[in-house]
Amino acid sequence: MQDKTIFKITLITTIIGLVGIILTTGLVNPEHLTIDKIDKSKIDNQVEITAIVSNVIITNTQTTIITLTDGTGTISAVIFSKMDNSLNIKNNVTVIGRVTEYNGQLELIIDDQKNIKLNN
Repeated sequence: MQDKTIFKITLITTIIGLVGIILTTGLVNPEHLTIDKIDKSKIDNQVEITAIVSNVIITNTQTTIITLTDGTGTISAVIFSKMDNSLNIKNNVTVIGRVTEYNGQLELIIDDQKNIKLNN
């Protein structure tokens, strides 16, 4: 084949692949788990959990640390951006966060307050 033909095929394949990725990105959802199912194999994965807020701590640097409990276990969730005061103890929430390990303990990093949904 000529170089121009190979270039055209490569360009068309790349464009189709990028369009496919863009269209399917919204269809990928984090795995919904209970806290006891979160282990070291989930590190760096996005997970979704439904739990009750059992503690809220706001540090001097405006980092919010939330303790979540769902009946199967407890995990801390950290939000580095400033939060509004709508989150209280005993709120039932659904959160999406990335599993990380800090000081030997698993925790969730919540990138955006929009990833916390209050359940009624």
